[in-house]
Amino acid sequence: MFGHSYKVIEIVNQNTLLIDYGFSAGAQKGDCMRIVAIGDAVVIDGADYGTLDTIKDVVEVVIPYEKFSVCQKITRTVNNPLAPLFALEKTMTKLNPLNVDPDSMSHRKIPNGDSKIQVGDIAQKIDN
Repeated sequence: MFGHSYKVIEIVNQNTLLIDYGFSAGAQKGDCMRIVAIGDAVVIDGADYGTLDTIKDVVEVVIPYEKFSVCQKITRTVNNPLAPLFALEKTMTKLNPLNVDPDSMSHRKIPNGDSKIQVGDIAQKIDN
């Protein structure tokens, strides 16, 4: 479960967001934040399990200020110049069906994360 929720307060450009999470709230360079749209409640047999949120993206705090942080999506890769053929490697993924009882399926709509980030979206700190 996530603690306090923050929000996207400005979209500077295609690479940079401002989030109202600053060092006065504990922000540090390298903190990861997920940008979400709150989804439908998941209530099963009367038990509330939270919401099935759309995770729009994950960003990293690159510069924390007192009341906000500059955040960007950072990807880190390791290239080995001594092994040039590794650049040709490709990872393939395949979804395999589970052995489930078809009568037990709920057919709940699962968010796909294709939504665009907007000012006002919720940002939640991910524990590193």
